[in-house]
Amino acid sequence: MQTVMVVPGESERFWNQTPFRSYLFNAFSLLLPSGEQFVIRAMEDAATHLPEGAPLQDEVAQFVREERAHQRAHRLYNAQLAAQGYNAIALEARIERAVQGLEHALSWRERLALAAALEYLTALVSRHALRGEGWLVHNASRQSSLWRWHCEEEVAHHGVALRMLCEVGRVGYGRRMALYVLASLILLGDVARHTWDFFQTDRAQGRLGWLGGARSVAGFVLRQAVGLARMAVGWLGYGLPMHRLAPASQVGRNAEKARIEVRPLQACDIPRLLVLEHKKWSDGQAADADAMAQRIAAHPQLCMGAFCPRTGEALASLFLKPISAVQLQSARTWADCAKICSHDGGQTSRDLFGISLSSISPQGVEAIFAFFWPRALKAGWRQIYLGSPVPGLARWRRGEPDAPVESYVYAMRRGGPQDPQLRYYWQKGFKTIVACKAGYFPHAASLDYGVVVRGRIPLSFLAPLWRHVPLSWLRGMERCLARGL
Repeated sequence: MQTVMVVPGESERFWNQTPFRSYLFNAFSLLLPSGEQFVIRAMEDAATHLPEGAPLQDEVAQFVREERAHQRAHRLYNAQLAAQGYNAIALEARIERAVQGLEHALSWRERLALAAALEYLTALVSRHALRGEGWLVHNASRQSSLWRWHCEEEVAHHGVALRMLCEVGRVGYGRRMALYVLASLILLGDVARHTWDFFQTDRAQGRLGWLGGARSVAGFVLRQAVGLARMAVGWLGYGLPMHRLAPASQVGRNAEKARIEVRPLQACDIPRLLVLEHKKWSDGQAADADAMAQRIAAHPQLCMGAFCPRTGEALASLFLKPISAVQLQSARTWADCAKICSHDGGQTSRDLFGISLSSISPQGVEAIFAFFWPRALKAGWRQIYLGSPVPGLARWRRGEPDAPVESYVYAMRRGGPQDPQLRYYWQKGFKTIVACKAGYFPHAASLDYGVVVRGRIPLSFLAPLWRHVPLSWLRGMERCLARGL
C-alpha cells in the first residue's frame, strides 16, 4: 500500500482548479492526523471488548493500519501547507487539544460512537469526491492521487466502525444521534474555520481578493447544488436503525443481495423450505409442511422467502400474520400466537406477529427485510411482535437459583440485552420487551420460557402518506437509502 505524498510547491497553491475547492480539501487535511488518532484509539479500546478470535478483530487491525497510513500522508501534506505560509501548525495544535478534551470527557462507548459517526461522515464526503470531478480534480497531480486513494479507503472501510458500534458499543439511539450531530458540527465548524484562515492568508499576501473568493465559493455551490442535496439525504440516513447501517458483514453485501431472489412464498416452495427448517431448527421446533401451507394460504403477502437463483436453495424465510392486542394478551404460548385464524387481527389491527424467521444466510435476511419494508409501509403495518427464546437462561439460573427470571431477561450488557438471542433481535430493531412467559414453547436452554418483543417498522408513523405513494416509489426510496449508506 502506498503511503503518499507531499503537496507541491508555491506554483500549485490552488491545485484543485479553484481556490475554494483547494481550501476545502486542505481544510480536511488539517483535521486528519489528530482525528485519525482519535478514531484509532477508540477502535483499539473497543476491540478489547470483543470475544477472543472474533472476525471483527482482523477487520479492526486492517482498519488501524489504513488509518495510520492516512495519518502519515497527511502529516507530510500539512507540513507543506505550513511551508506555503498557511497557519497549519497552529490550527493542527488547536485540533489536537480539542481531541484530547473529547477523549477525557467521553466514555469508551461514546468515543466509539463518535468515531463511527466521523467515519460515516468522511465516507459520505468521500463518495461525492470520487463522483466525477465536481469536487476533486482527477489528473496525475500528487494531491489528486493522495485524495483519491484516501477517499477510496474511507468508503471501503467505514463500515468497520459501525459494526464495532453495533457489536460492543451500543449507546442508545438518542445518544448515538447526539454524538452524530456533534461530529457533524465538529467537521463543519473546523472545515469552515480552516477555509476562512486559508483565504485570509492568501488575501493578506495579495494572492486572492474578496471578489475572487466569493466567485469561487458561489461557483462551487451552484454547480454542485444537486450533489449537496444528495449529500443532505445521505446525512439523514444515519438516523436509520443500526441494523440498516451496520449489517453483520459488508464484504460483498451489495453483490450478494443483488444475487438473491426474494418473493412471496408459494405452496411449491415448501419442499425447499422444509430443508431450511431442519437446517435451522430441531425436529420439535421445525414447522411441518401442513403448517407452512396453512400460513401461505391464509396470508400469502406476509410469507416471504429468499432463494439462491443459481441453485434454488432457500436461504431465508419469514412468516408473519396479523394479530390484535386481545389475541396477544390472551395467548399463553407461542402456538397460541402463531395459530392461523379466520379473524386474525380483525379489521383494525396494524400489528403483526412474526411466526418464524429461519435463515442460513445473513444476506438473505437483509434481502427479505429490504423487500418487506416498502410493502409494510404501503399496507400500513406499524409494529411487529416476536416470540423469542432466551438460550442463556438455563446457564444463568445455575448461578442464580433463587432470582426471578425477569432479572435475567431485562439485564443489559454492553448497551444491549444480556441474552444472546434477545440481543440479536434488539440489534434488528426489536427493542421493547412486552412479556416474559413460562411454558411459552419447549426449549431446554430457555427452561421453556419465552419473551415477547416488539419492534416498530421504521417510518411507519407516516402511514397516511405512504398509502397514497406508489409502491414503486417506496421501493426506489429503499434502494436510494441503501445506496446512501
